[in-house]
Amino acid sequence: MEILAQSTYLIVDDSNIIQSATRALLMNLGVPMNNIISTASAKGAITACNKQKFDILLIDHNLGTGSTGLHLLEYLRYKDILKQQTLVYIVTGNDSQDVFLGYSQLEPDGYLIKPIRSDDIIKRVSSGLLRREFCQRLEQAFNKKGLAEVKPLFASAPDTMALKSGIIHIANLLCKNQQYDEAQAMLSGLLQLHNHLPARIKQVEILLNKQQYKTALQQVNMLIEENKFNVRLLNLKTEICIEAERWPDAEQTIQHALQLHNSSVEQTLNIAWLHIASNNFEKAIPHLLQVANLLPHSMWDTPGQRGLSIYADMCNTDKNALQNWRADTAWYRISRGNESSLTSKAIQKALQALRLAQIGNTALAAELLAQIPENDITDFETGFLICIGYRDLKLNEELSQMKHQLDSTNTLAAASSLSRLQSLALKVLVKIDTPSLTVTG
Repeated sequence: MEILAQSTYLIVDDSNIIQSATRALLMNLGVPMNNIISTASAKGAITACNKQKFDILLIDHNLGTGSTGLHLLEYLRYKDILKQQTLVYIVTGNDSQDVFLGYSQLEPDGYLIKPIRSDDIIKRVSSGLLRREFCQRLEQAFNKKGLAEVKPLFASAPDTMALKSGIIHIANLLCKNQQYDEAQAMLSGLLQLHNHLPARIKQVEILLNKQQYKTALQQVNMLIEENKFNVRLLNLKTEICIEAERWPDAEQTIQHALQLHNSSVEQTLNIAWLHIASNNFEKAIPHLLQVANLLPHSMWDTPGQRGLSIYADMCNTDKNALQNWRADTAWYRISRGNESSLTSKAIQKALQALRLAQIGNTALAAELLAQIPENDITDFETGFLICIGYRDLKLNEELSQMKHQLDSTNTLAAASSLSRLQSLALKVLVKIDTPSLTVTG
């Protein structure tokens, strides 16, 4: 109980009643009021996490107005806002498989089913905190004297789960130092005693980092065969296939993942950009239209991404109907009633230029593109749409300049599969020393 009382908590729930009930439950367990912060929205949670580091997050799955704990946790993970040892528990009244599959890639520390009971907090959160303390002790020893100082401490693990977590934690630290062989040896030692799936997944990730794609693919296929509903494994295979340039395998794997979790924005964007990079925008259209209603509240929601989905609708519209086609009306329709506006003037002008180019008014289209200031191009997708306009208008010098700008300003993580696909798609669009990809017909 003392370890619970010494920790800091962030409660994220759109219900004030549940916030109060959860706060009261924690206080009854000895947690001081000053150690508990609560908020009703994902935006409030992000602000709170930027201001201070919490030991434990209790995140409600349904945050109202279409926002979910999945959107929030994805943002916190990808933006690296959470400290490494923060414990995250998803609180939900919905125990459906779809909910758990959605979160599996993000690896929360556990789930708490509503209504939360004191016994659940004591058992699950206390156990998580003990594991975290053990990992912190190992990390301190590792930073002080390396592996030699760490190995004797494994015998003091409070339980088997803490031991497994500690070994994975040290393997992660070794990988950050690019000590891949040492990490593999440590994981192999663990696997001799326990068939621990996270350790096996980590081994595959190390093979990927070492660019041993063939072996990585063989091992991940074995794991998928044993764990057919593991979305994280399918996402890992997608990454391997893209890095190894096995495009048909990448497409097949993404489709498999989407069958399990069809609301994955990342995988829907992956397959869309896979088709764009294969110079087949027509096949990307249904995926870009599908992602439109998934974007709001997600970390992927940018003016450019909305614009790309709207452009897909434009390409799906009869040429005669383009005379009266409007971007804001298209967004409302394909996003299934989302009333937020297209705030980027760059996107508005780019879409208008693309529409004018399609109906033959090339002079006005070129004039609109020339009016877009460089500083207004804030994401890759906006620049890519402008590149499409330059290509359609055969403005090759402007196209080359925009490609150079996008190459230096792509804000996605350099190692991400999506970033790699976007870079390939840009080279194909500009026709620079890169053939289009070959995927299944």
